[in-house]
Amino acid sequence: MVDKKTTEHLFSGEMLWYCVKAKPKQEGSATRLLRSELGLEVFCPKIRFKRARSTGIVWVNEAMFPGYLFVRFVYPELYRRVAATRGVAKTLSFGGRPCVLDEAIITDLRRHVADGEIIEISSEIKEGEEVKVIEGPFVGIRALVSRILPARDRVAILLNMLGQEREIEVAHSALLPDLHHPLAG
Repeated sequence: MVDKKTTEHLFSGEMLWYCVKAKPKQEGSATRLLRSELGLEVFCPKIRFKRARSTGIVWVNEAMFPGYLFVRFVYPELYRRVAATRGVAKTLSFGGRPCVLDEAIITDLRRHVADGEIIEISSEIKEGEEVKVIEGPFVGIRALVSRILPARDRVAILLNMLGQEREIEVAHSALLPDLHHPLAG
């Protein structure tokens, strides 16, 4: 027997939040099209952080939940049009029933997101933090920050070399902090 509560949203005219699976790396285009073509409310939070590239450090925006976006719509009226939108793979479902998200979940996520949909992860380096060396002879090595030397724009880090810890100084720009997810405790 099917529980009436779990299926009533399938036949209601109520605007509810659903989790929509996007095609790989198409969260942005799916979001734009769902907003512009269907006029739907879409929430696709992103994280902004610095990443080392061969050309240097660059700011990167990535989906906080890669492959997923949250869309508010009346399911019986629009589920086919949502699924047919370019960049959308499907509406997430369990047991053949679409997964409805509680409004409180979206509200809580939005509280953590500045500027509408972007959370910026600080790239500030602090004493005692683990960092990754991104340029110079120690590239790729993780180290611990022992001192910040602001006058010379340098940082003293502790490296474990040949079984002993050694403190060396490197340029501030040669380091990236060990990044953590913004919603992690």
